[in-house]
Amino acid sequence: MKRIASPRYVPLARKLNVWITKPSPGPHALNSSVSLGAVVRDILKVADSTRETKKILMEGNILVDGRAVRDKKFPVGLMDVISLPNLKKNYWVGVDSKARLKLFEVGEEYSKFKLCRVEGKRSIPGGTFQIALHDGRTLIGDKGFKIGDSIKLSVPEQKVISVMKLEPNANCIITSGKHAGELAIADELYHKKGARRAEAKLHSDSESFITVRDYLFVVGDDMKVFR
Repeated sequence: MKRIASPRYVPLARKLNVWITKPSPGPHALNSSVSLGAVVRDILKVADSTRETKKILMEGNILVDGRAVRDKKFPVGLMDVISLPNLKKNYWVGVDSKARLKLFEVGEEYSKFKLCRVEGKRSIPGGTFQIALHDGRTLIGDKGFKIGDSIKLSVPEQKVISVMKLEPNANCIITSGKHAGELAIADELYHKKGARRAEAKLHSDSESFITVRDYLFVVGDDMKVFR
C-alpha cells in the first residue's frame, strides 16, 4: 500500500518512498499493526531493500514472540517481542506520545515472555472459560481472569506466568488518546454510565488525569521497560 495512506499507527516517514508492505490478516488489526518487513527495513534498518529483507526473514533470523517468522507481511503489534539472535538484540513493541508503535530495546531476560491484555471472556462446557487476548491468542482459564487484566505469558511455550489485575495501584501504560505513551498508576476505576465509555482516574509523576479504561494496559513491574 502507499505510505501516505498507511494508518497513523505506523511510525514511518510518509514521504520517504511511495510504497510500504501492507500487513496481512493476522493477530493484529490493520489499523493497529505494521508489517514485519517494514520493521526490519524501515524501523530497525537491518536491511536496505525488500530483497535483503526477504533473505533475512527466510533464513529465520527474526523471531516474533520466540518463533521464527518468514512472512514479510506478518502484522506486528502492541506488546509483541521481536528478537534478532544474530545481533543479540531484543525489542518490545510499545507506543509513543502520538499513539504510534515504538520499539523499546530490552535485555535477554525480557525476550522470554510477553504481556497480553484480556479482551474477552466466555464460558465453555466443563465449567471453564475461554479467554481472548489482544493479540488473537485464546486461553482456557477460570473465572479469575477479568477483562482489562494483563497476563504474562512465556514465549514460545505460551504458559501463564502471572496475572496482573486492572485495579487501583496497578502500573499501566496508556495506549491511545491524549496521554498515549505515558506511564501512570491507577487510582480509581469508574463504571460505564449510559453511552459513555468506562473511565479510570490515574496519576503520573506530573499530573492526575482521567482517561478511557480501554486505553489502559497493565504492565506491572515491567513498566520500567517503557521509560
